Amino acid sequence: MKQPETQSELADLVNQTRVHDIRAGYTHRFIRLMFVTVDDRVFCRRYQYGEPSWHGVFLSDPRGQIRLDGVEAYINAALPQDMDYIIPAVDQAYADALKKLGASHMLAGAVEKRAQDSTLEIFFSGGPVPA
Repeated sequence: MKQPETQSELADLVNQTRVHDIRAGYTHRFIRLMFVTVDDRVFCRRYQYGEPSWHGVFLSDPRGQIRLDGVEAYINAALPQDMDYIIPAVDQAYADALKKLGASHMLAGAVEKRAQDSTLEIFFSGGPVPA
């Protein structure tokens, strides 16, 4: 698999891979997380709610990386600008992904209110951006 060069390629790579990791900033460790797509948009949600967290780091500094089956890409992460509009589609994307994995029993946690509120959108950035 090749490194993505556009947002569309990033979304395609998310859909083609099974192992998804995220790192806030460039020095934190990668953690395993599920990404889903809605068209060419990529989203992720928290499943643990302790602080400090990768989610909190992204809210203060959007820069980071994702790793998809070993392929790394630089990203920015932020709350979706159209959160209220996009949440139903993201919920459906999680339902579809969990069903495909045979993990439908995890759906309640993936679409509960606090999970929805933690939704971040992942944007391809092409490379590290200085602080």
